[in-house]
Amino acid sequence: MRVTRLRRVPRRLLSTGLTALLTATSALVVTATPATAGPSRFILPTSSSWTDARQPSTALPEVDGTVPVGTWTSGDGKHTSRAYFTYDLSPFQGKRIIRALGVTEETAVNECAKPREIELWRTDVPATAPTWQTSPAVHEKVADVAPTAPCQGQLEVLLTEAVQQAVDAGQTSITFMARIAGDHEDKLPYGRWIRELGISVDANTPPDVPTNLQIDGLPCGGELHIGTTTPYLAAKVTDADATPSNVEPVTATFAWWPVTDPTMRTEWTSPAKASGSPFRYDVAAGQMVDATYAFAVRATDGAGDTSAWSAECRFTVDTTSPAQPTVSSTDYPADDGWYGGPGIPGQFTFSAGGDTDTVRFRYTVFGQPATDVAADVPGGSATVTLTPDRDGPTTLTVEAVDLAGNRSTPTSYVFRVRTTSPTITDANPTAGFGQPRTLTFAPRMDDVVEYTYRLDDGPEQTVPATADGTATVTITPTKPGYNTVYVRSRTAGDLPSGEGSYRFHLATKPTVSSVEYPINKFQGAVAGTPGTFVLQPGMPGVTEFVYSFDGRPAQTVAAGADGSASVGYTPTTAGIHRVTVYTRTGDGIVSETFSGTFYANRAS
Repeated sequence: MRVTRLRRVPRRLLSTGLTALLTATSALVVTATPATAGPSRFILPTSSSWTDARQPSTALPEVDGTVPVGTWTSGDGKHTSRAYFTYDLSPFQGKRIIRALGVTEETAVNECAKPREIELWRTDVPATAPTWQTSPAVHEKVADVAPTAPCQGQLEVLLTEAVQQAVDAGQTSITFMARIAGDHEDKLPYGRWIRELGISVDANTPPDVPTNLQIDGLPCGGELHIGTTTPYLAAKVTDADATPSNVEPVTATFAWWPVTDPTMRTEWTSPAKASGSPFRYDVAAGQMVDATYAFAVRATDGAGDTSAWSAECRFTVDTTSPAQPTVSSTDYPADDGWYGGPGIPGQFTFSAGGDTDTVRFRYTVFGQPATDVAADVPGGSATVTLTPDRDGPTTLTVEAVDLAGNRSTPTSYVFRVRTTSPTITDANPTAGFGQPRTLTFAPRMDDVVEYTYRLDDGPEQTVPATADGTATVTITPTKPGYNTVYVRSRTAGDLPSGEGSYRFHLATKPTVSSVEYPINKFQGAVAGTPGTFVLQPGMPGVTEFVYSFDGRPAQTVAAGADGSASVGYTPTTAGIHRVTVYTRTGDGIVSETFSGTFYANRAS
């Protein structure tokens, strides 16, 4: 196909910046200021071509980004042309077009004396590049292109309404046809050459409907009750135009009203914050009473576009405490009697007495953290099983709680837990280290059939009770110092007792004596006099003594055949001196430590 070469006349170039803008091969993104809309885009046609009445079946491409409109001549005669520009509008779906400014350049004009009569018309979007014969259906004229601008220069034309209408209609493309007006289209003096039309689009997406609605920190949904007349309302507000390089300012408008009278509506708009921020509104004192309210939130961005209102969030303000509950128990009555025992469970019933505000109970006992239990129905009751862990008077504290978390005056229920721990009798309370002791366990409960006992942290052992309910065991403690026996009983009905204990002391501490320097006396030989100190064991089987005088490093001396030992020490200064001694058996058992003082006199 032969393409007719256009006849050109000298043209005035635009400034370097505009030329670069108009000849860009992709859309330019310019960050808007925070107080305006989202990013601006400069879009070029996805397709641009022109038609020629002289070549009615041919679609002609732009030449160096330039197309003819109107009538012009070349070596083969007279031509009349129209230009078509198609644009992708998909980036602007759902947005408000603030401004769409078409920008082009008039590169050649047949006669500058003639007025500029370039018109833009909206057409159907052609499936393929149109020809003169297959031109798309023409709809409405969009604009006259800069009729008063100087000849051969930059031309601007507002296309805001046309682009907005296309976006609102859900169109993802739009096509404009450029032509010379009316019967001047085939008049040679009116013909012109223009660069392809670029469009600078300022568009804004309305902010998103606010999400994450909360009342006093509780997420909205279901039946909400709060126990204050000064709650705070909260929501999260976002805007799709926000990017890391475009801080989109948004405000949140909170509206709340009593459900029974929506006309009593209060609205408050927050200061602007960045998109994605949480927003909060604190209800001032005196504005709410005990009633059911609703609130909703909508957002506004820096361009003034507003979201739809969020779904309403309903909540009930309730600051009235429920009635004080009652507490009862047949296992542990609150009278002067003694019941049950440690480890024996009992049931306790809490009752709201028909006060339908009460939905649960909070209780604490035995020094444990508070526990909640739901009422069987609003205003109903709840039964819990509690197991005392000690004997004596015990206080159970119970509060009624409503849906708003209000708590009643507490009820204190005092009951007495019977002492059930077995007694322990030692038949040989003066037994020494390594000597057996016979212990008798006696019950404080009826029908005791067995006892479980242990010595200190040793293994537990179980022995059966005799016909009178007692049991006798023999232990041989080998731990120096204090020892403890623990015992529990169990009945034929599998009821446990509390734990009884018996503590005794095994004396294993050695003794020290000295003729020259009596122990723990303020009398003694003159300093510098050698002294002999006799060490006696405090338990059998001692093989050595470990001793120290006046904090000096410890020394060891073997025990003699009789278990004793003698060591010498000469105090060199007058005054009080100290000696410490402990013993060790052949099995490695270490005794308690003896610590004593002695006195050395001054020379006269």
